[in-house]
Amino acid sequence: MSTKIGEIELLKPLAVGTMAWGRTWLDNKLNRGNLSDETCAAIYKELTEVHQIQLFDSAEGYGGGTSEERLHDLRHLSADEKRTYPVLFATKFLPTIARWSRSSFHHALTKSCERLGSCDIYFLHTPIHPLPLEFWISCACDAAKAGVIKEIGISNCNAAQVRRACAEAARHGRRIAANQVMFNLLCFNSPELQEMWKTCQELDVKIVAFGTVGQGLLTDNLTDEKFAKIRLAKMTGLKRDELTDLRSNLEHLASKYGKSMAQICVNWAICHGTIPLVGIRSLEQARDTVGALGWKLEQEDLEELDRHALRRGTLAKPRWKRAAFVMFISTLVFCYQLNHLVDWCKSKWRNFWSSHHD
Repeated sequence: MSTKIGEIELLKPLAVGTMAWGRTWLDNKLNRGNLSDETCAAIYKELTEVHQIQLFDSAEGYGGGTSEERLHDLRHLSADEKRTYPVLFATKFLPTIARWSRSSFHHALTKSCERLGSCDIYFLHTPIHPLPLEFWISCACDAAKAGVIKEIGISNCNAAQVRRACAEAARHGRRIAANQVMFNLLCFNSPELQEMWKTCQELDVKIVAFGTVGQGLLTDNLTDEKFAKIRLAKMTGLKRDELTDLRSNLEHLASKYGKSMAQICVNWAICHGTIPLVGIRSLEQARDTVGALGWKLEQEDLEELDRHALRRGTLAKPRWKRAAFVMFISTLVFCYQLNHLVDWCKSKWRNFWSSHHD
C-alpha cells in the first residue's frame, strides 16, 4: 500500500502530526499538559520500528520550534541508521505579518533545518499574506533548487490557489508535491473541497489530510460535554443533531469491520487517495491509528459514507476570517519568540551568578 508525495515514496499512507509535541510553558497551557520525553520516544519507536511509519509533520509554529527539536532528538535516540527505509520530516513556513522578504523565508527555513536536522517536505502554512502566494512559492523553488528541501508543499489552499501555486512552481521548473488541508466526512461534500480535491487529482498534487476524525466529532464516546468543547464545531456552526445520521453510519461500519470509528474515518481518507495526518499524543492512540492500515472499506460502504458526509467546509471562509487567524498565529509565534528570549536571559543570568559565587 505504498504511496508517493512527489518523488518521496512512503511504505504506509500515514503521516504523524506533532502539533502537541512542543516543550514550552505555553504549550503546557495550550495543550493541557506537555508530553514527556518518554511518551514521545515510545510513540516514535512504536510507529517507526514496529509499523514502518515514516513521515512526521511539524512546523516552526508548533511549540515555537520545540516540536522540531524534539523530532531531531528522537531521530538520534533511535535506531534510524539500522532501518532499510528512511524516517522523513516535514515542516512549515508561516508567512507572518512580520515577513516581507526572501531573506525572511530562507532564514526561517535555515532555522527549521537546524532544529530538525533535515527537511524532506517544506509546506507554506497558509496562502494568506499581503504578498502574493507566488512570491513565497518562488522562494521555496529557490530552496528546492539549492537542495535544501526535497519537495514543496502548500497548506489550506483552495482549487484556485492550488492552480496558482502549481503554475508558479512550473515557471521555475519545479512542482507542488502536496496540499495539506482539512479533509474529512464533515466537509467532504462542500463544493469548495470537491473542487480542490479534483484539482489536486488533475495536477498530481497529493492531499495530506488533517482533521480526519473532526477533532473527536467522529470518534467513539462523543458526549454533549465533549461536543461543547470541540473548536471545530464552534468554527463551523455545527449542531449535535446534524451528526446523527453520519455517526450512526460510522458506528455500523465500525461494528461490521471490528474497528473503531476513528479507524473507519482514517481508512475512508486513505481510500480517497489522501495521506491522513493524525496528531498523536499517546502510545494507545498510536496503536489505534495504525489499525486503520492494511485493509480497505468495501466500495459500497465507501459510497454510503460519502452520501452521509456533510458540507461544513473550511475553504470557503471569508478572507478576513482567515486573515484574522493568521494574525492570531503571528501573535502566538511572537509569544514563543519572547519565551525563548526569556529562557535565554535566565540561562545567562544563572551562568553569571554561578561563575561569581563559586
